[in-house]
Amino acid sequence: MPETRKKPLSAKQPAKKRKKKKTHQVKRFFRRVWSLFNWYYAKTTDPEEREVRIKPRLMGRTVTYAGFMIMMAALIVLITLILNNSAVGVDHEQIVVTGLSGDFEGYKILVISDLNGRSFGQEQSTLMRRLTNESYSCVLILGDMVGPSGSTDAFYTLLEQLGTRKPVYFIAGDSDPSPILETPRDNSGQDMTLSQMVLADWVLGAMERGATYLDTPLSLKKGTSTMWLIPDMFLNLNVTTALDAYKDELEQQNESFLEGVSVSRETLPLTTYRRNQLFKTQSVISSVASDDLLIMLSHEAPSDSQLLIAQEALSAQEKKSYFMAPDVVFSGHYCGGEWKLPLIGTLYVQSNILPRYGWFPDEKYVQGQRSVGGTIVYTAQGLGNNAATVLSGRLNNPPRVTLVTLTGELPPSMLD
Repeated sequence: MPETRKKPLSAKQPAKKRKKKKTHQVKRFFRRVWSLFNWYYAKTTDPEEREVRIKPRLMGRTVTYAGFMIMMAALIVLITLILNNSAVGVDHEQIVVTGLSGDFEGYKILVISDLNGRSFGQEQSTLMRRLTNESYSCVLILGDMVGPSGSTDAFYTLLEQLGTRKPVYFIAGDSDPSPILETPRDNSGQDMTLSQMVLADWVLGAMERGATYLDTPLSLKKGTSTMWLIPDMFLNLNVTTALDAYKDELEQQNESFLEGVSVSRETLPLTTYRRNQLFKTQSVISSVASDDLLIMLSHEAPSDSQLLIAQEALSAQEKKSYFMAPDVVFSGHYCGGEWKLPLIGTLYVQSNILPRYGWFPDEKYVQGQRSVGGTIVYTAQGLGNNAATVLSGRLNNPPRVTLVTLTGELPPSMLD
C-alpha cells in the first residue's frame, strides 16, 4: 500500500486546537451546571407539579438555558465586582527623570489618591498590611480622600496609621469639600491663626494628624539637592500679576472695613490668605535652580497643551513670575478607569478635557505614566470611585496605591 503523505502542521494549528479544546471545556462546564440546576429543581419540586411543569421555574418564571446563562454571567460580574473592590495592592513604578541628581537617585514616594471615604479593613488594616514591608521617603496624597459625603473617618484613620515617621503632603480633589471656607470663622477672641480662620475642618483635622496641606510650593532637601512640591494652581500662573491684583483688592477691602462695611469683615481674611499664598510663592520662585527637581501635585492631570505651554522658554524677567515646567506631575481622579471591559478597556471616566468627554479614553490618560515633552505625567489608579460617575464599584480594576522610585538611569529596555 502506498504511503500517504501527511499534511505538515502549521504553527497556528496547535494553538487553534488548544483554543477549541478550551472553548469546549467551558461549554461542557456550563452544561453540567445547567444539568445540576435541573436535577436540583427535580428533587425539590412536588412530583405532581413537576409532571405539569417540565422546565424549571425560578421566582414564578420558566428558566431556559439561555436565561440561565445570562444569570450565570451576571453572577460572575457581581462576584468579580466584589473581589475587585475588596482587594487592594501596591504597584511599583519606576520613573526616569532626565538629569536627576545623584542625591535623589532611588528616592521612593508613596502615592495615594481617591480614597473617597472608603475603609479597607478595620483601622485600614488591609491596606496597611500591604505597606508593611515597603519603604519610602514621603507620601503624596492627590485628593478625593474625603469625597462628597464629607465623612473624614477613613481618611483620618489612614493618616493615623501612616503616622509621622515620614512626611505626608496632601491636596484637595474635586469631590472633596472645599478646602477653603466660604465664610471665615469668627476670630473676635483673637486666638486663631489665619489658617484656622479660613481652612475647612477636614483640612485642619488632617493637619492635626501630622499631614501638610500643600497650598504653596515647598522644598525638600537631600544632600546638596532640592526637590520642589508644587500645587497645580501655579502651572502657567503669572504670580507677580496675581499678587498685584490681590494687593489692590486687599487695600480696597481694608478701606471698606475701616468704614464699617460688614461684607469686608467676612472677605478680608480670605483675601489676606490668598495674598499670603502668592507672596510666599513669589519669594521662592527666584530661588528655584535649573537643576532642582520640580514635582507637581494635581488631582486631575493638566492637559497636554497646558504642559507644553509651561515648557516654552522663559525670559529672565518671566523667571521671576513663572515656575518652570514640572519634571513630574502626579495625578489621580480617573480611578484607573473604574470599569474596564475585556478587549475594550476603560468604558468611561469623568473628564472635560479628554476626547469624547471621557468615553472610551486612551488608556495612557487613565493610569500609568506618559511623556508630554519633557514632563512625565503619572496618573495613579487610586483606591475608590469617582463620585461624579454613574458607575458603581470597579471592574477588572482593583484598588491600588503606588510606590514610585525616581531614577536618572535609563532601563536596559530603553538602551537597546
